[in-house]
Amino acid sequence: MLVGPPALAAAQRGGADDDRPAAWSNETELSVVRTQGNAETQTFGFKNTLRRHWPSTRMRMRVDGVRARTGGEQVLVVAPGLRFPPGAQPEQAATRVEQTGGAPDVEQYFVEALVERTISDRFFWNAGASWDRNRDAGIRNRYIAFGGVGNVWTDPAEGGGAAFSTSYGVSYTAREETEPDPARAGRFAGVRIDSDYHQPLGVAVELDSDATLNVNLPAASDYSLNLTNAVGVAISEHLALRVSLQHLYEHEPAVEEVGVVARVALIDPDGAPGSGDELFETLANGGVPIAIGTGPIRKSRLDVVLRTALVVTF
Repeated sequence: MLVGPPALAAAQRGGADDDRPAAWSNETELSVVRTQGNAETQTFGFKNTLRRHWPSTRMRMRVDGVRARTGGEQVLVVAPGLRFPPGAQPEQAATRVEQTGGAPDVEQYFVEALVERTISDRFFWNAGASWDRNRDAGIRNRYIAFGGVGNVWTDPAEGGGAAFSTSYGVSYTAREETEPDPARAGRFAGVRIDSDYHQPLGVAVELDSDATLNVNLPAASDYSLNLTNAVGVAISEHLALRVSLQHLYEHEPAVEEVGVVARVALIDPDGAPGSGDELFETLANGGVPIAIGTGPIRKSRLDVVLRTALVVTF
């Protein structure tokens, strides 16, 4: 549950929150998947949100990470000490089964610290900073500092249960990508827009939605959007199950170097092999694939993360 500025407004106006001292709260999401046998995979998801509340100020520290690793493939390795001529294959060679080393397939991390202070029932200011890494999207390190003001549009204290707020401000981004891209600035000033929505459905179900848009001011087509929608179902006072769908969008994604492959057929004009006039002709389909170097392409604009997790709250 993302408790937003509406809760602060309620505390400032008075009521039950006035009798409650400033308090810490923590919410942890855990998801683990592991398979062994013909397929060996490990997937670990972790998200932790630590909050501190004062009568008119709120602090939030969030850490989020997803890491997936696939084990290497099984191969047959020829026993050492066998000799055979180049271009030939050893016959009746003794072999043994080995597992090649695996590597991380998905590696996404996000850390954010945020402070918000209520100015009035419907108005607040905030400031914070974040760091994230998404190697699949080409982001090795991205640091963002931001600050701004916001509005509270709906308040649970006024009935209806929904909490909705938006904020808007400025940001400064410093990023390091896995492949250098002269067409994209490594540091830039920007505009940032956030929204935070929470809706309880009965006593056991909660809906959450939060979005962050960060736009490069000198180059407005260079912007990113982080949107997460979630549904949580309470199991007990401190345990819940949550399903969330996160969309990570980069309008101008990072560059990556990929292999260039040509599908070719051998053309021999005189029909005499080895005469030196043979040529490769590229084909649309079929043929023999050969590697002819590397070339740059843009990564996909959208990453989607579907997560089912156990939530522990205290």
